Amino acid sequence: MRKTALLAIVAAAVFGIAAVAYASNTYSVTIATVTPTKAGTKINPKPVFVNFGYQVADTANNRPSVTTDYIIGFGRNIQNGRKYFKGNLTCTIAQAGYVSGTAPKCPATARAGNGSVQNIAGLASDPTSKINCYLALTAYVGDGKAVPAANNDGIAVKNDVVLALKGSSNPDPAKNCDLTVDAGIPAQFTTFRGGTALKFHVRKAPFQEPAPGVENSVVNVTSKVGKAVRVRTVINRRVVFVSHGLFESTGCTGGNHAVTVQFTPRTGSSQVANKSAPCRK
Repeated sequence: MRKTALLAIVAAAVFGIAAVAYASNTYSVTIATVTPTKAGTKINPKPVFVNFGYQVADTANNRPSVTTDYIIGFGRNIQNGRKYFKGNLTCTIAQAGYVSGTAPKCPATARAGNGSVQNIAGLASDPTSKINCYLALTAYVGDGKAVPAANNDGIAVKNDVVLALKGSSNPDPAKNCDLTVDAGIPAQFTTFRGGTALKFHVRKAPFQEPAPGVENSVVNVTSKVGKAVRVRTVINRRVVFVSHGLFESTGCTGGNHAVTVQFTPRTGSSQVANKSAPCRK
C-alpha cells in the first residue's frame, strides 16, 4: 500500500461517496494440518502444532464485508494445555497492550507460532475500493487472565493466546501496509462442536476501522501455532518430567481432525467452513 493511496481513501471518506451495497461473503478453510500426525492418547497426550488457513471473499469480487468474530475448532481429539505455561513462558495483559492500547511487547520465551494476515482496506461506503494491507502475525501463549471488556468492544474474553499483528512499509505491494494497526488480539480457548477451539473478536479500532470512514477486511490468513514445555510430575512417588503442549493430541477418529472455522460478519448471520487434518493412531 502506498501512503498516497491511503490518504486519497481517507479524504474520500471525509467528503463522502454514494453508498454501494455489499454482495455476500464466502468463506473457505484452505489449510488444515496437525503435526506430528501420529496421535497421542487420553492417558498420554502428545504436544502438536496446528497449521491452519482460511480465506474470505465476496460474490461480486468486491472487498468483503468486515468479519468481526471467529471460532476456530480443531476437533474432539485436540485439547489445550495452556495451564502448563507460566511465568516468562506467557504474555500478560499489560505486555500484550490491551489496557494501554500500545503494540504488544511479549517476551520471546512466550512465542508459540507465526503466520500472516492479508487485508483489503477501502471506503466503508464503497466496497469496490481496494488497497492491500499485509500484517505479520506472531502468536504468544497468554497468561489466561480476563481481558477487561472495555478493551475489547465490550466483549469479555480470556487472554489464552495473544495474536500480535504488525504492518510495515515494504517495496513489495503484496507485503506492504501503511495503516496503523500494530496491536494484539486476545484469543480464548473454548469448546466448539465438542472439541477445543480458539475464539476471538476483531476490535473496531485499530482493525475493523483503522481510520474514519475506512474499513479493513481480512481476506487471507495462514498460521502455525504450537509450543511444548516439560512439566515436573510425580508418578509412583518418582519425580519425572513430562512434555505438555499448548495443543495436545489425545487420539485420532476416522483418520482426521476436523478443523472448523465459524465466521461472524458485522452484518448477517454466521457461516461455517471446514477442512480435514489427517492423523493416524
